[in-house]
Amino acid sequence: MTAEPSNAGHTSEGRVTQAELDVVRRHSGQVGWPTIVLTVVLIGIEAGVFALWFAGVLPTAVGFLINSVVAYAWYTVHHEATHKTISGRQQRWRWLDPTFGQLAGIAMQLPFSGYADNHLRHHAHVNGPKDPDLLVKGPLSQVPLKWLLLIVAVTLSALPWGDEVVTALFGRIGIRFDDSEPRRSKASRHEQRRWSRVTFVILLASIPLGLFYPLLLLWWLPSRVGLLALMVLFQWLPHFPFDRMDRFGATRAVSFRASTWLLLQQDRHLVHHLYPSVPWYRYGAVLGELRPFLIERGARLQGRGTEPKAPIELRS
Repeated sequence: MTAEPSNAGHTSEGRVTQAELDVVRRHSGQVGWPTIVLTVVLIGIEAGVFALWFAGVLPTAVGFLINSVVAYAWYTVHHEATHKTISGRQQRWRWLDPTFGQLAGIAMQLPFSGYADNHLRHHAHVNGPKDPDLLVKGPLSQVPLKWLLLIVAVTLSALPWGDEVVTALFGRIGIRFDDSEPRRSKASRHEQRRWSRVTFVILLASIPLGLFYPLLLLWWLPSRVGLLALMVLFQWLPHFPFDRMDRFGATRAVSFRASTWLLLQQDRHLVHHLYPSVPWYRYGAVLGELRPFLIERGARLQGRGTEPKAPIELRS
């Protein structure tokens, strides 16, 4: 097994060192049982919310809040499947990645294969002009508005002539879509559109069955709120201020009280971009072993445990 550091080997820092490879090999290459357990737990919680709601025990607002948190947590499964860390990149277990990725995609309304291509482009072009995650670049206060525009765009584009409507509507507020975007990027958007149409069909079909409100309030809306949390905690926070493309500075590690639980280890997102084959539950161990090496190379480590104290940047 070899490490798969994004942008490594193509920057001024040179290729990943043997010392890094040794650490990565110790912490990757195994079946991702913690991710599998997380998947089972999330399924259990979401099913439990629906069961308790139908039994009249759980208030709708509480179920909505629980499933919104669950929707955010589902992205960890989706993300691990994208990087093939559930199978540990072992050929005999490769089926685990698309299987669990599709499960997460259903829960989040986020198509697995199309979004996986999109996410890998992010790794290849992090913070650069071709980075598809640059949507969130800018002040944190703008992220909710960008999230709302994204939801509107995805929803409208699923309707007949939706692309034309979205293009015209967004053009009025000064947003232009690049016709020269890569073919795979267009394919990802088309897959998201198909997924949204299936979602609408499910919601419409649920009306005569009396299931519209639970599906809307305990699945569709929570998945949209989970997407907002994802944009803030998984995309904006680890990459802010989006001003560097070098291997050790394009992302950062940010530590604050309860950050590891709140972000499901993505407070060590720097480790993920350096070594994508390392599963999420081993980021802390890798960071612990390589901390002096990373500091020496100017990696961004901010928040609790830094010496001297490096505050977490939240404003440019």
